[in-house]
Amino acid sequence: MTIRNIRWNLMALGACAALMSTSAHAVWTFDNSLGTVGNNTNCSAVNTSGANGGGNTCASTGSLVDNTTVKLSGVYTTNNTTTGNVNGNWTAAGLTLYAGNGQGMISDGNATPNHALDNTGNTEGVLMQFSASTVLTSIGLGYTSNGQCKNNVTNSITTLTNDASCPTGTTLIQNGTTQVDLSVFRWTGTGTPTGSPTALVGQAAGTMAGWELVGNYGTAAYDITNPYNAVNGSGKSSSWWLITAYNQGFTQTSTSANTIATENVGSLDNGGDYFKLFSVAGTKCASTVGTNGVCGGTSVKVPEPATLALTSVALLGVAGLRRRKAKMAA
Repeated sequence: MTIRNIRWNLMALGACAALMSTSAHAVWTFDNSLGTVGNNTNCSAVNTSGANGGGNTCASTGSLVDNTTVKLSGVYTTNNTTTGNVNGNWTAAGLTLYAGNGQGMISDGNATPNHALDNTGNTEGVLMQFSASTVLTSIGLGYTSNGQCKNNVTNSITTLTNDASCPTGTTLIQNGTTQVDLSVFRWTGTGTPTGSPTALVGQAAGTMAGWELVGNYGTAAYDITNPYNAVNGSGKSSSWWLITAYNQGFTQTSTSANTIATENVGSLDNGGDYFKLFSVAGTKCASTVGTNGVCGGTSVKVPEPATLALTSVALLGVAGLRRRKAKMAA
């Protein structure tokens, strides 16, 4: 075999490997009724009755190379009426598809925008259990609101009180123009997160024992096109993830007394943010997780499928050009 052929074969193999690696990336979309998703054999709804949606619900959509699935459940905690910080333990609450566009919660009322996940009155979140260790890469939001109303005549801004709607003559500031604040945690303990009757429930929301605050994101916006709002730039991995509306009372670990996360994006405040979880994207961790929690032990961002595909096309183009030049010189 000539050197020219060896180079061509190596380039072709590299391109194929790059294309094959994209199959490890997946998107899970939650714009549907939980517990009734297609061929949903890995999940079932539990205790979904009650004024606040009852207990947990879950869903299983999307897949990785080994059909990795994800289950969802809703949790919330009450806020301190003076400081706005989290107060007490996590409580189970059903997620809701109220008016569509992704999963929300009505633990503090169902009037617009309280049918979404928010940090007004209660701080609400979605607990995600993957069937394999997963690197979360982006979060899609199908609805956003900062809980403020703009007067249609004067353009003055007023902030909504808990469980209130915009008064006549004003418009809710929301989709496409609003940046909301959210926090992303991952489970770093061994086994299943503690809680009764389900994971996290009953645990102190202010200490989050066994959890790490991966990031606070103050620039999250309405986005239903993958890739979504980027998170977890260091590539950390876990089978359990928690996405909540931002609250300054969250601590990084069970021994930390501050809110320093692995990454902080944008400015953060402590009130009036509402959003619905439309989808998440991620990659299965197919290698050893390092002591720093990063898949593969390095702090490298996971490449998106489009990037890998473009790289592969470029390799094939270079290889073809070299081959034509070699023929002309022969």
